[in-house]
Amino acid sequence: MYVRRSYQGPCVIRMKLRYIHVNLTHEKHESREYEGFLGPIDLGIHLHLNVYESYKHDIFSEDNVVIMGKGFFANEAIFGSHRLVFIFRSPLSKGLHVSALGGGAYRFVKTGLDGIVFEGRAAEPAIVLVEGLRDEVRVRFDYVGKEDLLKVYKGYEGRRGVRALTRYLIRKYSDFLKQYEGRMVLIGPASYTTRMGGICSPSIDYVTMDVRVEDWAARGGGGSVLARAHNILAVIFGGNKVLNDLRGRFEFINSLVTTQLKKPFVKSVIEGTSKYSYDLETKTGGTFGSNITIYRDKIPTHNWSSILASREKRELIHRIMVEKYLKPFNEKIISTGIWRTCDEPCPIRCKKTIDSKHVDYEPLNAVGPMIGIIDFHEALEILDLVDELGLDAIEAGNILGWLMEVLEKELLKPEELGLDAVPVINPDKWSEEHAKRNKRIAMKLIEDLVFTNNELLKLVAEEGLRKACKKLDELFYERVHEKGTKFEDLAVYVPFGSDGYITPNFYWSPGVFAPLPILGKYWTYYTPAFSEPEEFADISVNRALMEYLIENAGWCRFHRSWVEKILQELYKIFLGYDGDLLNHAREYYKMLREYQIKARAENVFWESKKVLSILRNAACEFGPSEWCSKINSDPSMGLREWWIRFYEHMIKLLEGGNSVRS
Repeated sequence: MYVRRSYQGPCVIRMKLRYIHVNLTHEKHESREYEGFLGPIDLGIHLHLNVYESYKHDIFSEDNVVIMGKGFFANEAIFGSHRLVFIFRSPLSKGLHVSALGGGAYRFVKTGLDGIVFEGRAAEPAIVLVEGLRDEVRVRFDYVGKEDLLKVYKGYEGRRGVRALTRYLIRKYSDFLKQYEGRMVLIGPASYTTRMGGICSPSIDYVTMDVRVEDWAARGGGGSVLARAHNILAVIFGGNKVLNDLRGRFEFINSLVTTQLKKPFVKSVIEGTSKYSYDLETKTGGTFGSNITIYRDKIPTHNWSSILASREKRELIHRIMVEKYLKPFNEKIISTGIWRTCDEPCPIRCKKTIDSKHVDYEPLNAVGPMIGIIDFHEALEILDLVDELGLDAIEAGNILGWLMEVLEKELLKPEELGLDAVPVINPDKWSEEHAKRNKRIAMKLIEDLVFTNNELLKLVAEEGLRKACKKLDELFYERVHEKGTKFEDLAVYVPFGSDGYITPNFYWSPGVFAPLPILGKYWTYYTPAFSEPEEFADISVNRALMEYLIENAGWCRFHRSWVEKILQELYKIFLGYDGDLLNHAREYYKMLREYQIKARAENVFWESKKVLSILRNAACEFGPSEWCSKINSDPSMGLREWWIRFYEHMIKLLEGGNSVRS
């Protein structure tokens, strides 16, 4: 247990975590307090590993509890500290995964809780209402019949899917939402029919009761766990409690940051977050505008095949992206200056939106350039459908790109997927006029992945990309043999265990493929680079531990440039925590790896020829010449050596090796 320290400054917040365990089977809830944890991820790892032992059970067992929690610093006074974090066993990787969304804790703090543990399974799709009153927390259960839910998803007030459900819930629970200025998390139809359902949380305008902006905890399939393990349709929360004494909190942090960083708090924040708000040098902002400007021809497109193309082809694709993607974005969004936040009063206003829909780099690359559609408006229409159905856009984009290349290379025929045309995804054959054809195919595939009876698409949706590849290899053995290409050779993913996987974020870096316990998010070094495996492991593990600490504290990673410099001091002053934060993160990261091993979801060597090619080209583009030569002479053996040395050095670092920097 951590010991309080006496100091001059704001009131020390309590060091106990207060969670309620909500049992859907029995419609019960129980309040429990936990000590010795610095945030929701700490607790989530402990519960999954030591209490529920969820690694022993099926992914969609009710024992795959979902932990939803906030950090200690969420208190309405400190901007950037209100991420709502979810910890669950992923139906994709088969190991523990962490996903977070912005601003949710800004409303959740009024419940008086630090978080909720969802266990058990409801008989019907359930809506859980959590109400923080002065002396108690009240939990109520409501239900929507399956047929009624399907009707809502198909259409309600002119909307479908997640947006229809959002309107339905706002109408039904408007009194609750208005009274407490509450918030909700909910899922779309994809969570019931696929493994890649995301968790949506709309920010609401409490005057008009319209949606201001949607935010997502989409990676890893958390929505699918809520739906298929617990039959949770939505969680609505609010209250009138104030968890922490806020007096002087902002002023104290302002003083601390000014002292540590030698400049005023707000100035430190604005300068450290210019990429996400507006950069005076590039005259754009948000991850969308900034990444297109910064990464240029290194942005992966065309099912990652642009990475394998010539530099001239990559530069041509980037010029088209600037004209057809970046320019309309700047005209439609940046020039207006009407940007939003995730719900908390934060000066960076990172949400670049059109009609309350968030425009961000990863989702727009997933459903645009990644599938051969470099047209801002066409891609927005596809993203609208992906979000409407409640899919993880990154996962969907990687799968769509793979399906398109599988069709183009004739491993599957269009009629076998219910299509009447073949897409063009090869960057050497692709031109701008192919965008409309690819869009039409993409829209059909997205709908059918969620709703179809097509057996091949059901296989992908229900089993996931990696397992589907193996089964398709068997089903179409003769084609695979004739083409000399397996289905997985065209897929881009990181394998875990025998059939777990995660598709990577869209960065041309070994970091998004590296053998780390948890991927598919930014817990790695993702800058385009290539170096000795031990050096790359040093940087990647250090980055993973720092990202762990930021997310465990409930802080938005967009603020990491200044938060990381003072986080140790914040824990010391507000919690009286005297331990070393980096060592703390290392211990829990080791526990995370222990869980993955027990769940048989530990890293295994890359099995896709495309992934090997991406990494080979990274070695030659960014790395020392000896690695380029070694990998070119024998890609599999050269990269296997790099993988093994990275993996072994990572283990050494976690066991106390001193290369991880403080």
